[in-house]
Amino acid sequence: MTFINDNDKQLFIDFINHNELDYILVDDNIHKFHIIAYDNIKFFFYTYNDEYVVVKYDSEKDRDDQPGSVPYEYFNFKTLSQALEQLKYYDDGLHKSYWYPTTNSAEIGFDKNSYKDDWFEDFKREAEYSMVQNDDFGYQYLVYDNPNYAPNIKSPYNTLSEVSPLNQEHEAYIKVNKLYFEIHPISCQDGNESYLLKLLANNEEVLKEFINYIVTKKKGLKMLIEEIFKSIKK
Repeated sequence: MTFINDNDKQLFIDFINHNELDYILVDDNIHKFHIIAYDNIKFFFYTYNDEYVVVKYDSEKDRDDQPGSVPYEYFNFKTLSQALEQLKYYDDGLHKSYWYPTTNSAEIGFDKNSYKDDWFEDFKREAEYSMVQNDDFGYQYLVYDNPNYAPNIKSPYNTLSEVSPLNQEHEAYIKVNKLYFEIHPISCQDGNESYLLKLLANNEEVLKEFINYIVTKKKGLKMLIEEIFKSIKK
């Protein structure tokens, strides 16, 4: 088998990025190009007899306490398009959770080495958004502040399910005077981004209380923001 050429490698990369698939791209001078799926399965790419070979590697089967397990599987495809579609099919079939509430936001940290000055461009869509400088860590965070929305909010800390904390009818929810949330970058690493979303949950101007979410991937943050606005409009 021969490792795929640079042109084919770029086609894999472009396909994954264009379709926002949840693969981590590994492309450096130390390791052969490969991708890591959401479930930590690795895929390597080769050609053989004018066909494409995708090698699936499961590290959980490559352990001393798993005798007899076969960590490598080989899949042949006649065309590159077939291989790409199979990667999408695999990614779409995984159960994923892009955000979860946390009560310990002070210990999250910030990856300064991966920071990008324009990290917010994919999310800043409306006039109610503004940027605020965090002088302690040296990054800008995104603020949404809109008094035209007065949603009812309930803390989700008693569950880890991906549900919005907003509801316009439930009597146990607390009504706030405005929709306010902050988005702080944790890591801007391509394909493995993470964020802290802080949703204001009371009407105090000084003693503010927030519902805090750890969010993974650009796609996950877009989905959570969409879920918040969808809940408001119910």
